[in-house]
Amino acid sequence: MRSKAVSNNEPRDHHIVPQFFLKNFAVDEERTRVATLAKDGRMAVWKERSIRGIGYERDFYVHIEHGHPVSVETRINRTIETPISQSDTWAKIESGQAEALDRSDRPILYALVRHLEARTPHYFATGNELSEMAGDPGSDMPFTEEERRLYALRRSAPEFAKLMFNVEATRRSDERNFDSALILVQRSPIRLRTSTTPAIAVPSPYHAAMDLPLPGMVPFRRILTVNPYTLVTVVDGSFEGHFSNTMMNEEMAAAANRDFASHFALFPNVRHLVTDRDRLIEDMTWGPFELISDSPAKIVFKRTDPARFGHKPA
Repeated sequence: MRSKAVSNNEPRDHHIVPQFFLKNFAVDEERTRVATLAKDGRMAVWKERSIRGIGYERDFYVHIEHGHPVSVETRINRTIETPISQSDTWAKIESGQAEALDRSDRPILYALVRHLEARTPHYFATGNELSEMAGDPGSDMPFTEEERRLYALRRSAPEFAKLMFNVEATRRSDERNFDSALILVQRSPIRLRTSTTPAIAVPSPYHAAMDLPLPGMVPFRRILTVNPYTLVTVVDGSFEGHFSNTMMNEEMAAAANRDFASHFALFPNVRHLVTDRDRLIEDMTWGPFELISDSPAKIVFKRTDPARFGHKPA
């Protein structure tokens, strides 16, 4: 039963990736459907699906304050999604004019990448995993004493963890960060993939200007496919606001697509891989899947290892 503390007007199905974002990858003129590979236990099934029917979780952005549930879904929509979707930057992306993106678009591009990373079940689960590692004396991950205290609080008070997650999901980007971060726009000659965990961290060559706050942290960059032919890369650090907008070659684009396929295979909370069928069988069977059936409208894979299976997709 819905608590009195949550308005009856509040939506219950919380979109972990905005529908305005997914519409950029639509396969129909009405922009209502996307082609996705979705997990279902050991199986993964590729077919067209309704945008309205994917990428949401029931009451995901709800935490407890003073004994009552509080939803921040509407706040996310009002303070972050709507301003981004109505920006000049998003208009360029949505209309397929990525070549027009320039330095003036840096704030919105940075906000997109960081926000779409921080609002997902994968991000929340990663925080929980780090919390457990911080409490494990045998963990190889180095933590500062301050971090260990924070993670100890997270373990002892799960609702505090959800509150902090929701605070981050509703927070605007730190202006100091995007002023100095490196932001690259790369346009692709082939169709690019995304997922319902659209901004992902991938390994990167080391650079002295990188912001790597934890000792022993592996150098990484964040990537986000903003439309089927445009990839945005963000690297936090002291890069003096470097920006470029270039074409990538097909090999680089295929590597980015494989990064998204790898995340889909590795992490249970990455539930939909938004992709056409080009190279899909090759990439999935390169990973821990075997092909079960293939027809023009549907491809079925089965996981071959005993690892993480995820659950039925939303």
